[in-house]
Amino acid sequence: MYSKKILIAVLAIGLLASCKTAKKTNVGKINKNSPELLLKTLQTNQVNVNWLEGRAKIDFSDAKTSIGATATIRIKKDSVIWASVRKLGFEVARALVTKDSVYIMDRINNEYDVKGLDYLQRTYNLPADFASVQAIFLGNPIFFNTGDLQSETAGSNYHLYGKSTTMDAHYWLDQNTLQLGQMRFKDLQDNREVNIKLEDYQSLANNQKFSYLRKLELNSRQTGAVKVEMQFSQLDINSPKDVRFEIPNRYTRSNSFDD
Repeated sequence: MYSKKILIAVLAIGLLASCKTAKKTNVGKINKNSPELLLKTLQTNQVNVNWLEGRAKIDFSDAKTSIGATATIRIKKDSVIWASVRKLGFEVARALVTKDSVYIMDRINNEYDVKGLDYLQRTYNLPADFASVQAIFLGNPIFFNTGDLQSETAGSNYHLYGKSTTMDAHYWLDQNTLQLGQMRFKDLQDNREVNIKLEDYQSLANNQKFSYLRKLELNSRQTGAVKVEMQFSQLDINSPKDVRFEIPNRYTRSNSFDD
């Protein structure tokens, strides 16, 4: 279904393995590219806002489909993610993600559906939770239990990496700006790999930096090769927004989102 593919272009950004928040790190006199300092830098540079609204151009492609659309995305911190997807000036779909559910409206066919958040896991075999979806939209790092992290200098970047029996995680930070430029994760058990590039950093309030351009590549047996590019514009932060999600009475519930 056309609108389903558009929605996947929005929600696929958050289809990552379950994340773990890294513990706070106490940093003393250590080398500037030490694992402890690079991890502290990733934590410090995270975008922290109570509200965010951004308009984004989204391009989605897989083995069968290539779609472009625009989306208005609103985030209320640790609460809801609201998205309206438009094509040729018309709203074609709307989605709402809460801590436990995903709500979908298909404006073209006057249909809607409601799924538990575990729908993302059951459908794509890619465990997801609200925190990981929110982190990707904000451009924040995803942390995994990968044991002791190591670091090295790699060209113009610092490379922070770690590995466990189940996960291989990599982070690249620009040596000059110390901004996160790339993350790559590989699930060693299920042979799933996600590569995320973050570009075009611009200033927000309180000396924060936001990546306006995201490039995500996902490859697994369940999805095949999937690419999503998201270019943000017209960003507004810390201004409360309308995140109502009202389903018209004429809409019928459908399972077509599973197609």
